[in-house]
Parts: sequence; structure tokens; C-alpha cells
Amino acid sequence: MKLTTLTYNLLYNKAAMHVESVLKEQDPDIIFFQEILTDEQSLERIQRLGYRLADFSNSFVRGTRIFGVATFYKPTVVSLTNSHIFSLPSSLYQFLTYIVKNKKYPRTVLKNEFVIKETGQKITTYNIHLTPVATNGLRMKQIYSTFSDLDLQSKEAVLIAGDFNYPYGRKRFESMIADYGLDEATSNVYFTHERRILGLFSIRLKLDYILFKNMKLSSNQKIELKHSDHYPILSKFEV
Repeated sequence: MKLTTLTYNLLYNKAAMHVESVLKEQDPDIIFFQEILTDEQSLERIQRLGYRLADFSNSFVRGTRIFGVATFYKPTVVSLTNSHIFSLPSSLYQFLTYIVKNKKYPRTVLKNEFVIKETGQKITTYNIHLTPVATNGLRMKQIYSTFSDLDLQSKEAVLIAGDFNYPYGRKRFESMIADYGLDEATSNVYFTHERRILGLFSIRLKLDYILFKNMKLSSNQKIELKHSDHYPILSKFEV
């Protein structure tokens, strides 16, 4: 059974209007969005393309708008059996934001459990968006908190996708990936985030990852869509 996934940081929802063409062309079965507006209108826009909302979680406030992570799925391919949201360790910046704005939205992981309709195979997904204004030490704690939810003895398929905001110290990250029996689908992608400074200098970082377990990777590609400072990542698996 083939399964296609896409992860994309929408840059405060700026890329939402432009992602429709990618979804129609690539036809992913499960979609992981970060920095999506979590209002009803924004979520319904994706559902009108033939997808169903698995769940969403608020992550942060910018002005009067609330952004978060959201996972969508194609109901003709998989069915949703369970959804769970758990909080990650917070940074000092998040704590200060809470003090000033009196609004607490800790970084969360959106966990969804699906069954592939054709085969009955179970697959668990994690949509992740780690804290950008923080040290790698905090992000490692957030990654550990996510990975600790995995059942290392289970033979069920697992997908972890999203914006890890992990720009350096990759060897330690790779070691943790191996310790939990995960593989990286995005190993052929050298940067997923690009930002221009004064129109002259380009900063390129690898921040987005797709990790998997108990599946076989068929292909992975970065899609050249430049309406966000991140690129969509499309992965195809044999489950």
C-alpha cells in the first residue's frame, strides 16, 4: 500500500492560498501544517479540497491571530481512530509572553492514530513544531518528550513530521533518531528553510524533517514553492 505525506510551514498562513495547487498536483494522503491559522475559515479551506481535519492545536499568538499545527487526511484512504495533544517543555520567551499577554499556548505535539482502509494497517502520526526562539538544549528536551511517547516494541507504522527548528548540532539529533529506531525520509534534502537578508544574502537551513518507522521509503522531494520561508516536503512510502 502506498502512502503519500506532505509537511509544510505556512509562514503565518501566508502560503495557505498557494498550497492548493500543490495539494491538487501531488495528492498527499496525510498533510502536516505548521503556522496555520486555526480559525474555522482557514481550516475549512483545506477541507474543501477533499480532506478532513484530524485535529489542530494552537501554538502561539501574533497580534490578534492564533496560529498552530493542523493535520489533515484523505478519508478515502485512511480513517481516524484517535487524536491526542500533549504539551512540550516551554522556553523562557514563552513564559515571558504568558506574563505580558496573559495567554498561554505552550508548544504542543499533535498525535493522530489512523487505519489504512485498504489493508487495516495502523499508523500513528506526530505533527511537530518546536520552539524557534530557544536553545538546542530546550529543543532536545522537546524532541525527547515526543520520542518518549513511542512504543519501541510496536511493529505499527509511525510518522513524525514538521518544523524542528534545529539548525545545528545535527550529530546529537541523528543519534537520538537512531536510538528510537527511526529513519529519516528527508536525508536527501540539504535545506528546507531559506531567508534573504536585504535581498542580497540568503540563509539556508535544514529545519524540517520527516521521520518514520516500520515503513519503506519510496521517494522524498522538496517542492520549489516560495510563498513561505520553508519549502513543502513530500514523502512517499510503502506501508
